[in-house]
Amino acid sequence: MAAELSPAFILRRNPYRDTSLLLDMFTRDAGKITCVAKFGQGKGTRSKGMLEPFRQLEASWVGKGEVFTLFNAEEKRRFPLKAAGLVRAVYANELLLRALWQHQPQPELFAQYQQLLFRLENPAEVLALPLFELDVLAMACYVLNLWHDDADGEDIQPHSRYRFRPDHGIYPDAGEGKGVPLSGRLLIALREPESMATEQRLELRHTLDYLIQMLLKGKTLNARRLLNE
Repeated sequence: MAAELSPAFILRRNPYRDTSLLLDMFTRDAGKITCVAKFGQGKGTRSKGMLEPFRQLEASWVGKGEVFTLFNAEEKRRFPLKAAGLVRAVYANELLLRALWQHQPQPELFAQYQQLLFRLENPAEVLALPLFELDVLAMACYVLNLWHDDADGEDIQPHSRYRFRPDHGIYPDAGEGKGVPLSGRLLIALREPESMATEQRLELRHTLDYLIQMLLKGKTLNARRLLNE
């Protein structure tokens, strides 16, 4: 139960019965939670309009178990996302819905998500989403060592090939075909991502797709198709 207002975003909302909404929310203090928002017949139009994705809220909820009841919500900011920025944000929401565990606070990732929405207001911010995907992967302990391999501690070499596995980290590619392949050039480029060349950006996209598929145990994200289009 949350007695006080907590910063929150709605990741997904669905109708629930005649006068209610079922909300999947990402909150700073409680992580991902599910709430029912109840409205009186013919009332609450303004509140329903506020309870949408990409609006920062201050919210509180009551109850026990898996589904809470939304007690109060106040809108603090809207993120007017358009075109590519909106598509990327929809993808980020679906990724969080699949990757986050219920009721596990992730305050650092919450702040990174908020920063992502700020950056996506600018259509030119093409690296905002990939860097956020790396943040989500790091939350799940899928951390890429950008300086040394995790096998022998050797410096990452630009002309070498590597592979990543969650239980092994980064290790030299010995041709056994296990793990996610990636180049030393990409790992080095990620140290200063804003200066990344087009070739490394394309490799990063492919690498992220592999890693996220591994994280989600082969499940695909519906919004991935929107990004491709």
